[in-house]
Amino acid sequence: MLQIMILVCSVNLSPADCQIETALDVISGPQTQSVVSCGLQGQSLIAATSIGRRGPDEYIKIKCSRVVKTAQKL
Repeated sequence: MLQIMILVCSVNLSPADCQIETALDVISGPQTQSVVSCGLQGQSLIAATSIGRRGPDEYIKIKCSRVVKTAQKL
């Protein structure tokens, strides 16, 4: 499973350096099955909401992060 993460970053930050730790804002989206569906659903999420309406000094980046399952304690 992959988690869709929408990162809002400053234009002063290169796309390679735009990560969860360096983003101005991080929006967690739904989980998805593949990298392709993560990208498509991330774009749909941005288009369907006001997330994409940012200032001229910001840009949006879609990040697909693996969901790590933890063992449950009984």
